[in-house]
Amino acid sequence: MVLQGRVIALWCLIAVGLPHVDLGSPPQATSGSQKRVECASLAGLQLSNVRITEAVAMAAPEKGPVTVAHCRVSGVIDKETRFTELLPDRWNERLFAGGGGGFVGSVQNQAVASVNVGYATVGTDTGHEADGLDARWAFGNRDRQINYGYLAIHRTAEIAKAIVKTYYGVDSRYAYFFGCSNGGRQALMEAQRFPADFDGVVSCAPALDFTNIAASFVRNTQAVYPDSSALRASAISPDNLRLLAPRRRRTCRGSSG
Repeated sequence: MVLQGRVIALWCLIAVGLPHVDLGSPPQATSGSQKRVECASLAGLQLSNVRITEAVAMAAPEKGPVTVAHCRVSGVIDKETRFTELLPDRWNERLFAGGGGGFVGSVQNQAVASVNVGYATVGTDTGHEADGLDARWAFGNRDRQINYGYLAIHRTAEIAKAIVKTYYGVDSRYAYFFGCSNGGRQALMEAQRFPADFDGVVSCAPALDFTNIAASFVRNTQAVYPDSSALRASAISPDNLRLLAPRRRRTCRGSSG
């Protein structure tokens, strides 16, 4: 769907876990067209209501989702919205922000692998620290509710763009957002409330109706665990696993996945 001629929201209706983002053939990343400042100098960057806590040049890791050399910048927006941005040495002049699942609660970036093909990328904890299934942080705290609901992604996008311009010396030509589940909800909130933040957003399996989602979780848990004292036990017994394994192999035989 096109919003104000600027933002395109794409829907992925089925997702299992965190989906792989196929970036296709990305714009060519370059190393000589940008005049970067020293990564460490970003530690002294002065932005309104932002405190930079880290600016470190990182060599290409030997393992993990990130495989290229980059500058890692972390900080806190306003009182407690934490973020981390990765700025690749070879940049394609684009920013790719990623969402977070569940109730977030730690800095998450569902588009972090985009840095490997030249995108600057950023993620946030949306303004609180907690387990991703724990929402007690929201009780009686309107600021945290608003940050989680919609504001943290917007503020993070603003700051990420400012850091990109300071580091590379130019604005990003385009900015994108990808999110799944709660991240998909974040994508749609951005498209609706702040359509100028991103040129395109991908909303995958968006978790929109929290009341019905929570009720379905309770219903499903009660069906699987009629005895609440067994909540910590596996829902599938070893005997059931042995029964399922050959059927799963027969069903999936010949598939590419």
